[in-house]
Amino acid sequence: MCEKSTKKPCRFGRIKPGGPPALRLAIPAGLVAAAVIGIALQAAPVFPHNTMNAWLRALLIGACVAPAAITLVWTVVVDRSTIPGALPHPEHSVECTWYDQAAKDSFHLLLAGTGLGAALTSFWLPPMVSWTLIAVFAFAALVFAVSYLVRRES
Repeated sequence: MCEKSTKKPCRFGRIKPGGPPALRLAIPAGLVAAAVIGIALQAAPVFPHNTMNAWLRALLIGACVAPAAITLVWTVVVDRSTIPGALPHPEHSVECTWYDQAAKDSFHLLLAGTGLGAALTSFWLPPMVSWTLIAVFAFAALVFAVSYLVRRES
């Protein structure tokens, strides 16, 4: 996976420049985290605990969570400057600009859709539908207001 020489970068990056490959730490730590999550979710009161299938269930949950756990650990420990081809400032990329614009558009459409939907459903559907749309609208507006105030203060 990686050359012994520090001149050639590791494909998936290193913990620090000249340090060990990030996957050398991410894989075992992610597997341990996945096992803990699998055991914790298996122990949840949702599942019956009287069968031998409990260990199989914990193993399957852990196996399903393992890729995400390994990726999360890798994301935390990798040094971006050691990844070949990684942009030094990804926040200035065109994809980031597209993402920001899509987030703005979707937020405005969410507000318009829930507001209009709440008004229209109040005439033809049960009140619960209208109240649900009002709650979604209020939550989105509240999150926007808090985010705006936090950014204004920083």
